Amino acid sequence: MESARLSLLIAESGRTLGGTERVVWELATRLPSHRYDVQVWLSDAPAVNELAEALAARGIAVERMREIESRWDWRGMLATWRRLRRLKPTVLHVHHVWPSADRYLAGLARAASVPHLVITEHLVGHPNSRAQTTLKRLELDGADAVTVVSEAIAHSLTADYGVARERLRVVPNGAETPDEDVEWPLARALRTSLGAGVSRPLWVCAGRLESQKGQDVLLDALALVHGRGIAFVAAFAGTGGEQAALERRATELGLADHVRWLGQVEEIGPLLLAADLVVMPSRWEGLPLTLLEAMARGRPVVASAVGGIPEVVEDGVHGRLVPAADASALAETLADCVRTPDATRQLGVRGLERVRQRYTWERVVESFETVYDEVLGLASFAGSTRVASSRPDGGGPR
Repeated sequence: MESARLSLLIAESGRTLGGTERVVWELATRLPSHRYDVQVWLSDAPAVNELAEALAARGIAVERMREIESRWDWRGMLATWRRLRRLKPTVLHVHHVWPSADRYLAGLARAASVPHLVITEHLVGHPNSRAQTTLKRLELDGADAVTVVSEAIAHSLTADYGVARERLRVVPNGAETPDEDVEWPLARALRTSLGAGVSRPLWVCAGRLESQKGQDVLLDALALVHGRGIAFVAAFAGTGGEQAALERRATELGLADHVRWLGQVEEIGPLLLAADLVVMPSRWEGLPLTLLEAMARGRPVVASAVGGIPEVVEDGVHGRLVPAADASALAETLADCVRTPDATRQLGVRGLERVRQRYTWERVVESFETVYDEVLGLASFAGSTRVASSRPDGGGPR
């Protein structure tokens, strides 16, 4: 007799399309349908409509959630509680990005008698108050399992929130090696349209145009590189609240002829493949998908040594690492990459091999399947619905 499928509700409240939404997509579409009855709960923000429609086209049931604005938003909480009661998932898997609008879901899941809760932390900030620390601890204590995308986040949860390290399982993000026969013609066309051609270095920075991503630091570094007489084209992909200020800064620094603002790029793969360097000057990170996607295309990366990035990139082996918010160090590294093109290309070769060995979506999905199995098995064995299921070594692929 065929066993019943696990009813799994994957929830994520992001209001823009980014790395976390990509993880939700990959997990929802790759989990084997004969084992899992997957539903996805997304924000009602218009920016997420494309993801919702794509999931629905794959036959995956999609719910949209209104953001619970505060602990006083009783109407929003009641609506969420009723929705959970109606959907009746066996496992609720919540994906968090700090600060998170779905921070009330853990408590509401308990109130709605959801049997099992899994929380994945993609990015964690420092607590601003004792109350914030307490609320976070209560939320995580209510989960059967807590996963994080990097050891850096595990350390933050332990150091800042007092979460026991043995409660946390590391499940890194993944990337897929593309079909270069499809992407290369597009990549060559992009190099031409951006003015790089075959000889001028093309540096790509992809991410939301916000302070976190550090595009202002990169602009300052580019001004220093330009001052050395080095030719380049720098392409910025993404939108955000800092766009106007960044464009003004580029003009003030005399970079207007060297910088391209591409806005939201729907298919980022060909742009990454077109790059001679992919630059990630972030001030803080979890484990950025763009980093892994660039490495999966054999592109050399220059990135800030923050969050989970040093866990993936060994400096001088798989890419180059620089201190966050240090324009001088970034400029020197960019210039060095131009001076040593053969060595720089080898960084991309070794980075590709690292992704193939450790950071595939298949391994990510297998790791989460193990988490779900352990949650169900340990909960039954222990006679409790709130049991941490992780190994002290963090588990999952490294």
